[in-house]
Amino acid sequence: MIAGMTYYQIASYFLIYSFLGWCTEVVYQALKRGKIINRGFLNGPVCPVYGFGVLAVFAFTKSVLPALTAMSESRITGDNRLSDLLILFLLGMALATAVELVAGYLLDVCFHARWWDYSNVPLNFRGYICLRFSVIWGLAIVFVVKIIQPVMESEKSLHLPEKYGWPLIAVLYLIYLADFIVTAMIVAGMNKKLTELDEIQKKMRIVSNDLSQKLGSNTLEAQQKADERRVQAHLAGMEMKERSSEAHEKLRRRRAALEQQLLAHPHFGSGRLLNAFPELVHRDHDSVIRRLRAGKTDAKETGSGN
Repeated sequence: MIAGMTYYQIASYFLIYSFLGWCTEVVYQALKRGKIINRGFLNGPVCPVYGFGVLAVFAFTKSVLPALTAMSESRITGDNRLSDLLILFLLGMALATAVELVAGYLLDVCFHARWWDYSNVPLNFRGYICLRFSVIWGLAIVFVVKIIQPVMESEKSLHLPEKYGWPLIAVLYLIYLADFIVTAMIVAGMNKKLTELDEIQKKMRIVSNDLSQKLGSNTLEAQQKADERRVQAHLAGMEMKERSSEAHEKLRRRRAALEQQLLAHPHFGSGRLLNAFPELVHRDHDSVIRRLRAGKTDAKETGSGN
């Protein structure tokens, strides 16, 4: 056993609360944005940060403050002291916020993006956490420990014997691992495309700036020379403009193709991630992300007008 829980319980609770957390995110986003989206970093119906957060609270309370837990006990009764609930709330608030901070930081470091951003929310810390959601996490932990977990502990009919449960858990964790690997590959591919888009935007600005500079120089020279030289300079400028336009158009087509690839599948791959995390802030290519969102919005508005 670890922190008062068996390995079977730990493995089961992580899967259960990762799934319940995903359900919570889907409902919250549906109420907030008015549409159903597969919310979560992974493709499957799981949000690991919820599983880690709940397990952290269970482990701490069962090891250090066992009187606060409600596992295998009745739900809230008159015997529950207000001070115990307050301690549980503060503890849950602190632990869940710590898990969210670590998860946000690790995702940022590993994948160069902040998948949720509280920068515009008062009393935030570097956009990873904020007081408002910390309070929500504290209330959620009280609800889980005092309401949900006792129900799960009391419903023995819902529990598979370990000899049947372990094979099922093993399969689910293999799927979990495969999902993580696929998602990591998707994010790596997305970052590669974002890098190319960023380079294309820079090249397009260079082409435009270079064309403006050379045309301006030719115009000044043409004003100072004879009519024949002026005509030659004009022709040279037109040829240069044509070549620059061709280069600009080639870059524009490649940019459009990359943007289409990133947004092609709103329910899978990079398109799903960009749709699921509208607050995503990319460390290296945030201007490209903003352009993608603006283009997506423009496309929707154009489509709705037809």
